[in-house]
Amino acid sequence: MFCPHCGNPFESQAAFCPSCGVNVVAQRPPAQQPVQQAAQARTRIVRPRHPRMLAGVCTGIAIHYGWDVALVRIMLVVIACLTSGAAALFYLAAWILIPEAPYALPPSTGSAPSSLNQRYPA
Repeated sequence: MFCPHCGNPFESQAAFCPSCGVNVVAQRPPAQQPVQQAAQARTRIVRPRHPRMLAGVCTGIAIHYGWDVALVRIMLVVIACLTSGAAALFYLAAWILIPEAPYALPPSTGSAPSSLNQRYPA
């Protein structure tokens, strides 16, 4: 293991770094229980806000399972035609039950756009 303060290696059973003396026991992350790890590994299906056609159900299912969105949409249409509308009821129920994804802010560039810098110089 390596000290988070100075970066020097130390034994995994050590309580303090032999180089700088920092308490490494207090800075170690607590060991997670297997149940907590399994719960974190599971992800929920959510309806993303972008890219979606109607309500985002097909996109959410495709993203969750790693499928192509177009394939999921085509499968839904084919199943809707073959089952005389049962897929439409499934879609409506999924629209109601699957939560919408939270809003995400675009990544910031760290500075104001150049047009703002020209208008409002600092």
